[in-house]
Amino acid sequence: MKQNNWKRLAGVARQAHAEAPAEMPYGFDTRVTADWRARCDDSETLPWTFLLRGALVCSALIMILSVAMNYQSLQEREPGVDAIADLAVQMSMLP
Repeated sequence: MKQNNWKRLAGVARQAHAEAPAEMPYGFDTRVTADWRARCDDSETLPWTFLLRGALVCSALIMILSVAMNYQSLQEREPGVDAIADLAVQMSMLP
């Protein structure tokens, strides 16, 4: 830095208040949030955002339904007698 710039900067720093305010001004966070929301445009979102959200909901629904339908088989450690007999019948019906 040049010497003149340094002296000017040091002079301005000497004039600054020694203590910073302890708290944010009243309503500062509300103003910042409102400004951020005002700047957020709908044009910035992807055109297929709604499609992706719908796909996420459908996949979550399919996952929950598949776990609910197979809950009993997930709880059993060994196949029951009925399951073994059902499997034998299904295997005998295959061509």
